[in-house]
Amino acid sequence: MIKFKAPIIYGFVVAFSGSALMLTLIWLKLLGPKAISLDNEMVGGTILFLMLYLFLLFGIYFAIRKRKELNSQIISYKEALLQGLVLSLSTAAFSIVFTYVFYELLYPDYVSETLNATKMKMQEANVSAEKLEIKLLEKKKYYSTSVQSFYSFVGNLITGLAFTLLLSFFLKSNKK
Repeated sequence: MIKFKAPIIYGFVVAFSGSALMLTLIWLKLLGPKAISLDNEMVGGTILFLMLYLFLLFGIYFAIRKRKELNSQIISYKEALLQGLVLSLSTAAFSIVFTYVFYELLYPDYVSETLNATKMKMQEANVSAEKLEIKLLEKKKYYSTSVQSFYSFVGNLITGLAFTLLLSFFLKSNKK
């Protein structure tokens, strides 16, 4: 268990950083209901998307490097894979917790406010009532805690595994 301490801690840090960034972008009106009203949501969404990838990439890199340092600069491909896998799983698990905390405790009106902002924007654009209703139902489902948690978990896991495969190859020790 001790050899997985760093990737678990780094997984927590990665998930927390993503949540903190999301809250910051909401505060800056680059995500959320105000961003929709101001037409800033695409900018904020792009920043969040790219930064989440970078947080995960750096977290995996540092977890593998930490294990390599603790092991006299030697790490096998398999060990590097395990470090990245544990980090990806812990990031995915912690992201579920942070998603729940955000949607259910910190900002329980997020979905309803986002739906109202979307509705107002679509009405301004003269979208038909039928299309409006379909889009709002789609958004309501998408922004639900369960769907956001699922996407967060799967996204962190799949992206983390892809980064792990690459970084493990480049960070593994070369046999002489």
